[in-house]
Amino acid sequence: MKRFLSTKNKVTQIILWGIVIVMTALLVNGLLIGDMPLLPVLILGLSIGIIIWILLDTRYVIKTQFLLYRSGPFRGRIDITKIKKIKLHSGLFVPVSMKPALDTNGFIITYNQYDDVFVSPSNSSIFLEELKKINPNIEIKMD
Repeated sequence: MKRFLSTKNKVTQIILWGIVIVMTALLVNGLLIGDMPLLPVLILGLSIGIIIWILLDTRYVIKTQFLLYRSGPFRGRIDITKIKKIKLHSGLFVPVSMKPALDTNGFIITYNQYDDVFVSPSNSSIFLEELKKINPNIEIKMD
């Protein structure tokens, strides 16, 4: 079993931690004043918790023939033998729906017929080598 943490873009971290600080200040202020209804307290508390969870727990694990990804509460599993292509991607806008990553530089993994996911593993060369050991037919595009 090989584990890889997500690389972390400084701008993304600053923005997310900034959101956590602002939301925490709003929550504390509302609680100190004492006129904040229960629903906003729950929503702010859950939102703060999820953002912190994502910041602290975004990783990828290669286990037998599966690539497991998790980013806070968002998790998934990809059969490595079904991976068709891995393409290097750099940029703010990633053309995929699932992005369990904390960076704007990473890989778009295409698997099954039309499924894809964006990941940003640390030690990307070792990550790619491990995937190629399990499925040597993966097409890797680094352009």
